[in-house]
Amino acid sequence: METSDLTTIKNQLVERRQRLQQSANQISDSESLYGLLREVDAALERIDKGSYGICEVCHDTIERDRLLVDPLVKVCLDHLSYDQQKALESDIEYAIKIQRGLLPPKDIKLNGWDFSYSYNPAGHVSGDFCDLIPAKDGSMSFLLGDVSGKGIAASLMMSHLHALIRSLLLFDLPVSEIVQRANRLFCESAISSNYATLVFGKASQSGEVEICIAGHNPPLVLRKEKITSLKATGVPVGLFCESKYDVHKFTLDTGDYLLLYSDGLTESSINNIEYGEERVKSQFKLAANQSPESLIEMLLSDHKNYLKDTLPSDDITLAVIRKV
Repeated sequence: METSDLTTIKNQLVERRQRLQQSANQISDSESLYGLLREVDAALERIDKGSYGICEVCHDTIERDRLLVDPLVKVCLDHLSYDQQKALESDIEYAIKIQRGLLPPKDIKLNGWDFSYSYNPAGHVSGDFCDLIPAKDGSMSFLLGDVSGKGIAASLMMSHLHALIRSLLLFDLPVSEIVQRANRLFCESAISSNYATLVFGKASQSGEVEICIAGHNPPLVLRKEKITSLKATGVPVGLFCESKYDVHKFTLDTGDYLLLYSDGLTESSINNIEYGEERVKSQFKLAANQSPESLIEMLLSDHKNYLKDTLPSDDITLAVIRKV
């Protein structure tokens, strides 16, 4: 593991030990707490000896994401006990249900806009997220993001960031301030190795769009067969607590499109050659008069043909918004 990860985990273990000790002193039946204390002490000892993160059975490396979620883990996935395997399977099932429950309806027609998306985890769960939230004034907020890492750890952080943004929408803040506050809250509540790229924006009924891009892949705007690539307006959320964010402001007319996508689309490769943004653009130009769902199907079909028999190694999420 990286030194920064070990330092983070050690600090977490020390803090948890202090809290366990306080609880054990206040609870009469505290044998289970003392058992946890012994496990924490053993983990701290492994860190000091340089053996932390090594499977006790096969002596191979334990998965980093699992250690960041549960620093007391002592064996790799291949050597979980039967009960541990069943518990992990149950956790994954719950994580899948939670993630699916956070997604918006598949195809939405709302206040002069058509919206559709595709959500394709590379594994059971994903660090990608996507949402569309209507407001009382007839506008709508949209977001698409990608949390660093994979597996359950990434999915948990995704759910956390998603909930932060949803909560901030209740205060009717400007687009840039919502991202700035989400960044600060995420930064203060997540471990140092967690960050997320994000696109967050608002679209009015008349076609005005404001969009903030926190280190994410450039969204693409298609107007009358001309494509504009929107550059980032700030760094990924979670890197620095006091980051500032700007916004792009533009207007979409009837028949114009906005495409958002995660890097699993462009960074998929065959023979070390990535699918790439330019290929996305060339397909996007063919979108004239197509519905958002048809455009997504076309992009994913071309992407599949490009990879041939190779499966994507990362989550792929796309969203298309069209002014009607």
